[in-house]
Amino acid sequence: MNEHRIDRKKFILRLFKLLSIGSFIVSAALLVVVIIMQFPGPQARYEKYLQFYVDFEAKIGALGNKWLLLIVIVLLYVMRSLTPAYPFMALYIITGMVFPPRWSLLINILGMLFNIAFRYYTGMVMGGSWLNRVLNRNPIVWAGFEAERANPWVLFGLRFVPFFPFATVSQLYGSSGYPFWKYLVISIVAISPRLVTYSYLGRYAYDPLSTRMLILIIALTVLSGLSSLTVRFVLGITFKHSRKKKGREKDEQSPADESPDP
Repeated sequence: MNEHRIDRKKFILRLFKLLSIGSFIVSAALLVVVIIMQFPGPQARYEKYLQFYVDFEAKIGALGNKWLLLIVIVLLYVMRSLTPAYPFMALYIITGMVFPPRWSLLINILGMLFNIAFRYYTGMVMGGSWLNRVLNRNPIVWAGFEAERANPWVLFGLRFVPFFPFATVSQLYGSSGYPFWKYLVISIVAISPRLVTYSYLGRYAYDPLSTRMLILIIALTVLSGLSSLTVRFVLGITFKHSRKKKGREKDEQSPADESPDP
């Protein structure tokens, strides 16, 4: 049993390391795109296709009833809480395309607070039996969750890195009885960089290869890589401290278990 637990801890450390490396590779690739787009040739070819986005922006701007659009976005957030039919990233960007950045950010924050709380509640209702079934079916989340479920850095890492299933993580913490307000605050803090970035990305979605848009995405991927490394470092220290503590407890208990010589 202890060997399996050690393997899970090693697995999650390697996972965060791979996620950080992947984030830095994506950042480097996007930086190359930024450099290429500074040359006249690629820029001229890109501007030929830019008219499509200009026309699309004009159509969005012509939509006068903002309240109706707000209702549609709210309904999309409600539907997303019930089914993973479309990614949250799409909702962030769509909201940023329709509303000014400060309003789109507020709408996205409120929408995510609803989703976070709703999925936590459904997990709480389903209880521990559902928790065990999901963990057995999903080894990635199982490794991260079971290793140190009470460690807030595990929750932060599962939330910050966008590759983990959002609804499943919420339901896991709800079914395990994790403190709701602690869960809510850590979750919203962890996803806030994505919320801010994608809300502003919506303003530049009509010019997808613009330097401003690419720089925002690079900043997000670099931040994801640094956060993954930070979470890995903190978890490494936590796991090491936990092993030493258990070793000391075992050493302290061993003399008491030994019977005196006759």
